[in-house]
Amino acid sequence: MQLRQEMLKENIDAFIIPKADEHQGEYVAPSAERLLWLTGFNGSAGFSIILLEKAALFVDGRYTLQAAQQVDSSCFEIVPIAEVSGPTWLAQHLKPGAKLAYDSWLTTEREIQGYKKTLGSNNIKFSPLEKNLVDQIWLDRPIKPSQPVYIHPLKFAGQDFREKLTTIADELRKKQASASVVTMTESVGWLFNIRGSDYDFIPTTSAYAIIYDTGKADIFIDEQKVPNDVRQHFNALVTIKPFGSFEKTLQDLGQLQARVVIDPFTTPVQAIYAVEKAGGEVLRCDEPTIHLKACKNTAELEGMRRAHIRDGVALTTFLYWISHEGPKGNIDELQAAAKILEYRQKFPEFKMPSFATISGTGPNGAIIHYRVSPETNRKIASNDIYLIDSGGHYIDGCTDVTRTISIGETTQEQRDRFTRVLKGHIGLATSIFPQGTSGSQLDILARHALWQMGLDYAHGTGHGVGAALNIHEGPQRISNVPNYVSLKPGMILSNEPGYYKEGAYGIRIENLVIVKSIDIPDAEKAMLGFETITFAPIDLKLIDQALLTEVEIKWLNDYHQEVYHKLSSLLEPEVRDWLKETTRPLIT
Repeated sequence: MQLRQEMLKENIDAFIIPKADEHQGEYVAPSAERLLWLTGFNGSAGFSIILLEKAALFVDGRYTLQAAQQVDSSCFEIVPIAEVSGPTWLAQHLKPGAKLAYDSWLTTEREIQGYKKTLGSNNIKFSPLEKNLVDQIWLDRPIKPSQPVYIHPLKFAGQDFREKLTTIADELRKKQASASVVTMTESVGWLFNIRGSDYDFIPTTSAYAIIYDTGKADIFIDEQKVPNDVRQHFNALVTIKPFGSFEKTLQDLGQLQARVVIDPFTTPVQAIYAVEKAGGEVLRCDEPTIHLKACKNTAELEGMRRAHIRDGVALTTFLYWISHEGPKGNIDELQAAAKILEYRQKFPEFKMPSFATISGTGPNGAIIHYRVSPETNRKIASNDIYLIDSGGHYIDGCTDVTRTISIGETTQEQRDRFTRVLKGHIGLATSIFPQGTSGSQLDILARHALWQMGLDYAHGTGHGVGAALNIHEGPQRISNVPNYVSLKPGMILSNEPGYYKEGAYGIRIENLVIVKSIDIPDAEKAMLGFETITFAPIDLKLIDQALLTEVEIKWLNDYHQEVYHKLSSLLEPEVRDWLKETTRPLIT
């Protein structure tokens, strides 16, 4: 292997290859797909460790089946990260005194600390590299994207970027810090009310920023990407600097002995090295935009609601189409994924998909983050269960929705599993909880009905969602993994319990919800709940009504009534008639 030859030249015993670029985001441009190029694995999360005589690919529960299909097991051991971590695996395979290399622009300090904590007693030498070893052998590596940025209108953003800079500057002064570093592309986009097209599934641009306690900021970006109207938008408050000058600016702050806020969880560790080695002080805390953008303002929430009405029309039209075409046996997964995109593209406000559509029928639906390809593509057959998880970016909001559809007849087992997933979905949607509650405290509501049968699912129940930004946003989430971030009004999350029977079928029901205040007369605590903003029918043919309580049936009937009320006037007549029948109330 060429990579091992490069490792030998540098006297390296182990090399970490993450699914990451210099912004630590979920999506990377083709020029940064090092893990995919080397291993063939195209999932959104994972990493590889290469030794001179062994290699491993580490993935979570969403991707174990997918990795097994995509990766050559004779070259890579596929390791479930929930069972064996990267540091633990290295402790089992590296000899004392070995040299472990990594790209410090693709790795965070927290990640490196995890390796040092486990491997410290082995006298392992940690070596940040000046040049990535994969880049040395990737001869046809694509060039970095250079699409122009554009302004995200204030009517959708809801807050002028100058106000955001002032708020952060005030916080910096309270912390007695001179500056704060922002490296995630979605944070840069939110902060300056700009968007871009550098990535396939997120409307952002490759850029860094430094915010100062004066209320001014630097943005580090390929300058040819900044048109005149954006330069005028920035005015005198924001200085445009070359992307490559970011490290030098950090070193200059260090030489001034500045105190700089850097998030060790999201920022490349090289940024910390640059400040500290030059004599500055790093204040390690959350990147300043994370909590600010998590709670959406009125304009952002209204934009998200509008986007979901459009998306509901597109998805409902798709569900009508597949309910008629699917049983004929002529449609495959790729055609179905193309059809939902076609329906979304009918709206002029649509910009791009918000992630790669998961279009899985039968056993492919059991692969949690399945990504259909010509090699895996299956016909949607009669009596299949078909799962589609898809979404779109619109000018004012973004969507993420999953529906599971019966194609023909269903079995009692399938109806039982679907209904238990639905019960979990309803349990979470109707929950009322005190302020200060985290998503981890609510997660059991979504799993309870499945647990009663000894069943579960290997993914979180809900992720945070950005407003016309990234579809997966922190810090809030609903998960059985401990999370201590309190849910607050204005936060948006997904509600998506599921069940997956390997080799047979998959089930997931997903809507997006907004955290809202709940007014309860004589309440002794301030209480919160959820507003559901996704509108599309849930397949009644997959429901075992005997398993639902009267309260759950009422929720489903009320939800379907709202779906019909909001969408019917926007649908073609034949789709509207189908929706009326599909959302008919269950009789108790």
